[in-house]
Formats: sequence, structure tokens, C-alpha cells
Amino acid sequence: MTLYVSDLDGTLLNNAGRLSPRAADMINCMTDGGTLFSYCTARSLATAGKITERVHFTAPVALMNGVFIYDPLTDTYPVRNIFGSRRAELIKQAVIEGGETPMIFAMIDGRERVSYLKDSGNLKAFLTTKRGDKRMRPVTDYKDMFDGEMFYAAFINPKNKPALDKIFTPENGFSYSYYTDTYNPSDQWYEVFSSDAGKANSVLKLKELTGAGELVIFGDNANDIPMFRVADRCYAVGNAIPELKELADGIIGTNEENGVPEFIQNEVFPKLAYEQPEDMIDDERFEQSVLKAIERERTTIGTLNEKLIHHTLKCYYCDDPDQEVKIGGFYADGAGENGIFEIQSANFSYLAKKLSQMLRVSHVTVVYPYAKITHSYAINGQTGEVLSAVTRTDNSFSKLFLELYRLKGFITNPNLTVRIAFLEIDKKTYYKDSTRRRTRGMRKEKFPLALLREIRLESGNDYRIFLPEGLPSEFTKAEFQKLCRPTDASIMLSVLEFAGVVKRSGKRGRELLFTVNQPD
Repeated sequence: MTLYVSDLDGTLLNNAGRLSPRAADMINCMTDGGTLFSYCTARSLATAGKITERVHFTAPVALMNGVFIYDPLTDTYPVRNIFGSRRAELIKQAVIEGGETPMIFAMIDGRERVSYLKDSGNLKAFLTTKRGDKRMRPVTDYKDMFDGEMFYAAFINPKNKPALDKIFTPENGFSYSYYTDTYNPSDQWYEVFSSDAGKANSVLKLKELTGAGELVIFGDNANDIPMFRVADRCYAVGNAIPELKELADGIIGTNEENGVPEFIQNEVFPKLAYEQPEDMIDDERFEQSVLKAIERERTTIGTLNEKLIHHTLKCYYCDDPDQEVKIGGFYADGAGENGIFEIQSANFSYLAKKLSQMLRVSHVTVVYPYAKITHSYAINGQTGEVLSAVTRTDNSFSKLFLELYRLKGFITNPNLTVRIAFLEIDKKTYYKDSTRRRTRGMRKEKFPLALLREIRLESGNDYRIFLPEGLPSEFTKAEFQKLCRPTDASIMLSVLEFAGVVKRSGKRGRELLFTVNQPD
């Protein structure tokens, strides 16, 4: 089995240092199906854990360049690499004799703390990003910097790197990483940790702990070079430094393009055989499907089951609607020449775990019944008298986009098709009498009359069909709402952003601005 391990900053995280919602959902779609995914970072659990809290990890993760390996599934630390007294003394020597002003990470009274000299000018910019961080521990004297059980030291723009290099050697039990800051290129970071740690050792330990047969690594910066050298395969994101790209087996999309989850998705869900159907409605086939569904769904008292529409579409799309298809622990509605079919009128979130398994072995088509025209009848259940009749046309896609949002991590999956089946239906509600009182057991029937139209969504570009006419080159949500009424603009824009149709481009006052991406 393959273990995928990513660096965080500049690799999995975007330029704002955040994990995009789309990246998190794509990863979860894969890990929910059993994919092994982890990360290796210089961050501590306090910051890395908060950023990645939405991800369903299936493997331990490496923190602080491998000083700690943490298992989020058991909330334990299988590996802890602490300095010890001898190495702690060497750190004190290097810092005090060189007049350096680093941050010293240590366990003090059972808590992780970060000690630093209060007036350290080289730390000023970085410390502004740590306001409110309870780990931070400013001190006024060198002697207080080295309290507790030390495990990490971080220098920003050290005064004398060659002098540090002479002390922090493998012979003295140290490893160090020296690299340019991802977010502030004017800063050079020099990070010191146990020689038992390091990104190379930690990813090999992750491979051992998970029992993986293959280790695939992703990175962007110089501190990722050691783990690239021990990987079975390694890939640099498009924004990586040239030195890392030279070592890589391949260059993938940038961190802003969700390059890591996109690459893993293409490996976990390789494109399977699928023949695009013709864009046409077969009225005769639909009529026969209705008759087959009626025959299947009539009860012993001569009424129709509420699942008539579901079974009609199953008969229409599936070659053998009675065939049970089991993938893993799940059953599909049916199968045809083009793979598995799922008829789902609501609660697409129920499909997520199914799709995590099914999309690995078959093309899956999810059919969404959209009641475009509804003839509603209120009927006296005693006499059969029609009390009222009204016809409504639904021009809102809000319900559809709510369901699509629940599948957002799968939207660009190469093996998924979403078919929207626009229907004309009769909806009959049988009341107890002419008073239209709602009572327990009140019967409802929905009867499909016609399949009016289909929209087929097979790639992100297909979602462009929902863009309203007259959209300016740059627009706010409010401006989009005016053009897409009566559909809810918030949920629609979220889905279109996941599909790669629109992207955020800035702000106008307090409002977010969006632009339309060019087609692939």
C-alpha cells in the first residue's frame, strides 16, 4: 500500500498558510476509502493540528521536523526525540557564546513552551503572527531561556551560521535545517533538532508504522530535500525551489492549485473506461420504464409506493434494474454498460463513503431527479374528489447545489458523472376528508409523467452551464445573486469554486470579489 506524505507550508497549504476547503474535502474523499495520507512539517501540533483539523487522517503525522510523531487516531506520540542534558548544554553554549537570540522549545511543567529574549529584534516580525499563542514565553535573561526539557531550537537570520554548524553536528547528536522562509523570503531559518529526528528519518518511521510498501513525498523547499532522497517517489509542487525540482520524479500543480490532492486523486482514482452517452431523451424508453416501475411498486391494496420515481429512473438508466451490485460494504442501485448508477433525490452526503470505494473500481453516475414541473392535487381520500389543483415550475437550483456541495470533494473526480433528470410529475396528496386536515398515515403519491431534459456534469468545465448571462469580469456575491435568482448565490458560488469555474480575486470594501476562470 502507498503512503502519501506532504510537507505543509508552500506545499499542501496555500499562500495564506491555510488548507483550502477543497483540498481538505478531496483528501477526505480518498482517506475515507482507505488511502494512507500524512504530513511532515516543522510546525508543532498546536499550529499544524489547527490548520488540518478538517482532514480525516489515516496515518500518524511528523511534527517539528520529526521531533515528534503524533497519531491523531489514538491521540498518542509513538516517537519523541528530546535533546537530553548533554545536548542541552551545547545549545546553551552556542547561543550564549555567539550572542544568538533563538526560540527554544521545551516541555515546562508538562506544557510545551517557546522561550525567547523579550527584545530580540530578529524575532519581532515573526512574533506578530503568534499573538495569543499561549506557548510563547518571553524572558529577560539568557539563564531563563533554557528551562525545562528542551527539544528544538529555531534561529531566524542567525548571526554566525558557520559557528553554529560546528556545534550542531551529527557527531554531537544534532541535525539542522537551513532554508528560506516560505512567507517572508528575506528571513533565513536555522532549525536544530535531534539527529534521531529530521524529515528523512521521520518519513521512514511513518512508513514503518503504517506498514506501507511505498513512500511518496511532496515538498517545495530546501528542508524537504532529505525526505526526497529517501522516498520511493517524490514530487515537487510547481512553486518549489529549482533545487527540489531537479531531485523530483515529477512536477505537479502549485500549492494554490491544490497540486498535492489533485495528484493523489489521479493516482487513487485512475480514469476508467466510460463511453459518453448521446444527448437525447428516449420518450418511449421512459414510458416503458414508468410501466415497469409501476408493476414493481404496486402494493397489495393497489396504491403506489413513494419510490416510484426512483424505480422509474433505475429502469430507465440501468440495463438490469434488478441486478444487485456490491462494492466493498456497499450496494449500488444498478449497473449498465457505463458502470454503476446511483439514483439519489436527496442527502448526497450519504453517498460520500460509497463513492470513496466505488470510484476506485468503476465509473459512477449519480442521477438527481429534479421536479421541474409539478402538478399538485389535493384529494378527498374518502370520495376521490379533487379539492384543488395547481401547477408549479421550479426555476431554482438551490436544492441541487446544496446536494452538490455535499459531494464537493468528488466534483472533479475523473470517474464521476452527475446527471440531472428534469421531470414533469403529478403529486397527489390524499386527505382524510374535505377539510384537508393533516393526519397520521396521510397518503402521498408522486407519478412521473415525462423526462423533459438532462444536464450531464462530467468535469469542472461542465459546471459553466450554470453561469448566469451578463456576468461582469469581476463581481461580488450580491451582484451574482441578482443574475442567478432564485438560486441561492452562496451555495452556488461555493460549488462553482470547487469545480474550478470561479475563483476569488480580491475584495471591494468588505465584499469578496470573484472572477471566472478560463476553460481548461
